[in-house]
Amino acid sequence: MKRSVSFALLIACSLTIGVTGCGSEKLNRPPVFKVSGKVTLSGKPVANADVTFIHDESKRAAFGKTNAEGVYKLTTFAANDGAVEGKHSIKVVDIPAPAATPALADTESPEYQPPGIGQDTMPKPKSNLPAKYSDPATSGLFGVVNADGGENVIDLQLTP
Repeated sequence: MKRSVSFALLIACSLTIGVTGCGSEKLNRPPVFKVSGKVTLSGKPVANADVTFIHDESKRAAFGKTNAEGVYKLTTFAANDGAVEGKHSIKVVDIPAPAATPALADTESPEYQPPGIGQDTMPKPKSNLPAKYSDPATSGLFGVVNADGGENVIDLQLTP
């Protein structure tokens, strides 16, 4: 008898977890809508740029990276799912990969110097694009994501 009650309790708990899930995180997510576009500078595609849309009210961000043709697709919760509906401020940066650091001398060597000793602070990486595009407040770039069911195509035409 005890065995069947324990088994029934185990089944009931498993079903409860299976139906409700392990968390309710997904339930609190606002809907998102597909967004893509092309980034150009003086009419030429910008490759490997990071594109960030920041919703003006909720401040929720969506991100994308341009391919070789300058095309991006935004991601908020899952790859290429889009952005929340409404007006967004936009920033675009193209930060080059950091240069390789020289090999350090062996720690037992008299030439060894711990990283950072005798150096100023690390320089802040600079975008290859005009500085104004690095900040949504100064970029002058805005986009509106619509919930009409179609894909939102928002091309970004940058100038020097």
